[in-house]
Amino acid sequence: MKKLYLFCISALMLTLTTNLTNAQTEADSITMGASYANDVYYSFADGEILSVDRSNWDIGFYTLTWSAGVIVNDGKGIELRVYPFADTNGWNAIDTTGLSAYPILYNSVESWEEGAFNVGSTGHPDYGWGKYNTITHSVVGDSIYIIKLADGTLKKFWIIQKISTENIYQFRYANLDGSNEMNVTLDCNDYTDKNFVYYSIESDEVLDREPNSDTWDVLFTKYMGVLDGGVRYPVTGVLNNVDVPANRFDMVAPDFVDWTAAPMDSTKAPIGHDWKYFDMNQFTYVVEDSLVFFVRNFNKDVYKLVFSSFDYTVGKAVFDKSMVHASSVSEVSQNHQFVVFPNPATDFVNIKPVNGFEGGEVLITDFSGRTVYKGSMGTENTRIALDRMKSGMYMITIYSGSETAVQKLLIN
Repeated sequence: MKKLYLFCISALMLTLTTNLTNAQTEADSITMGASYANDVYYSFADGEILSVDRSNWDIGFYTLTWSAGVIVNDGKGIELRVYPFADTNGWNAIDTTGLSAYPILYNSVESWEEGAFNVGSTGHPDYGWGKYNTITHSVVGDSIYIIKLADGTLKKFWIIQKISTENIYQFRYANLDGSNEMNVTLDCNDYTDKNFVYYSIESDEVLDREPNSDTWDVLFTKYMGVLDGGVRYPVTGVLNNVDVPANRFDMVAPDFVDWTAAPMDSTKAPIGHDWKYFDMNQFTYVVEDSLVFFVRNFNKDVYKLVFSSFDYTVGKAVFDKSMVHASSVSEVSQNHQFVVFPNPATDFVNIKPVNGFEGGEVLITDFSGRTVYKGSMGTENTRIALDRMKSGMYMITIYSGSETAVQKLLIN
């Protein structure tokens, strides 16, 4: 019965089309430029995707139809404050006495969708800058904001509404005295393959400045980080794309590959900025020692990321990357009783039971169904040497009582 099962699995493997990446460590780098002038969008599979001027936008609108997320370019120095003395009925009479005492609103470091304009949101139907109308299905603006641009210019700003059914924003801004008023209708439908569509108040134009959301994993950028106690301050670091989680391991050996040892963090900044610190004696940045990140991209491939240096004079981050788990060689079993890492593998592979799986007899078979390894797995991690196995695709099958679990393994 086992032979028939293994023959069927091997036949299935022959029908699979794979696009596998060499698991060897690759050195790479990105450069943001002096004063961190550029945003750099990066893919672990394809390298740098796009480097674009960070200063060319002021406000960004999340493009998802039923979202009301609006961010500001806090890395550029934009300051956003809500006008405290009147709702939108006070548009024509703005008094900014005591403006510096108004609290500055910041983008969330947890979620891309929670921008500075969404501060104060209590959840649906209140989105911070406006409330959802159950009759029109639009989010209607109920607040006036004061924006301080990077050059110090002050503008009053009002998001009039988002027509949710049409994915269209309508907003207005002007000088504080009402002069130079601009009324803008922004259609997000042409940008839904991006996370955001951007707008420049300085140049009065809509900007398409972001690569397609499914082409990049992380963004090297400047943003407002959070100190202990909630204090915000400008930092330079890494933000993860939506649906691209990561995890962090401190004080681990250079050959550490167990990305399953901690849950993946799906927030906006699991890598962040504190993988480095500024040494005042050397007057340079030093990368934290024995620090490893793992990132899971859109294809569900998992990459190991280790920073080696950061040159602040040109904004250059140098790092090593390697694939430790490929989606094309991920679980055949839908029960996910065990994980395999690294995968692709070279010298050894670890097999680790999950979800209460008790392990059992382990078979590794090649394409023809020939058994190349036979052993056992308990309830803890099991390491198997691969030095006697040739490069290629294999199947790992584990029998535990009446349960059978199968996964693919690529050996480089």
